[in-house]
Amino acid sequence: MTRPCLLGGALLLCTAVHAAPSAWQFEYRGFYDFHDPAVLRTDIAVTGRIAGDDVNGDGVIDESELDSLWMNMRLWSGDFARCGGGSVDHDCQLDAFSFRPGTGGSDALDIAASWRDVYATQLEYHTEEFVSGLKYAATSSYGHDYPVDDYYFFGAGTTLTITPLSPVPEPGAWMMLGCGLLALAARRRPRL
Repeated sequence: MTRPCLLGGALLLCTAVHAAPSAWQFEYRGFYDFHDPAVLRTDIAVTGRIAGDDVNGDGVIDESELDSLWMNMRLWSGDFARCGGGSVDHDCQLDAFSFRPGTGGSDALDIAASWRDVYATQLEYHTEEFVSGLKYAATSSYGHDYPVDDYYFFGAGTTLTITPLSPVPEPGAWMMLGCGLLALAARRRPRL
């Protein structure tokens, strides 16, 4: 009776542990300056990290399958997968997301995200908007000064680099291995 209970408990424990979502790093680099469209600004980049799994098996990770979308922009860095809503003064949102992991550079990544901070008492605001394939804009205004606008658009020189991240074994993976070895040892132990 003890042996079947131990084996059943070990199997139940192993099924309770799952692996981490798949993850990728991305970088959009090289944008054309709105104020001087002939200039490709290779020093301008939007980078980040995607974590999620294609749960429905359609080959695309969409917003509902996204675990994390960390983006590093000029004024703000944060997880757009977790920021929806916000307040009147602070808000970030993910309007659209689609990622089709490919092989040999055939990845497809579409993001539409924005954030804003408004400090009404200081007459100060900051906004950033990113729409892949279209634009990257950052605006700041301090008091009654003229706003500082950085407006860039995508073009032939804009590159997208996506790098899969190697999964690091989690403690849960080691626990699954240990449970499996214990179950095998319990099954193979000779009866007295």
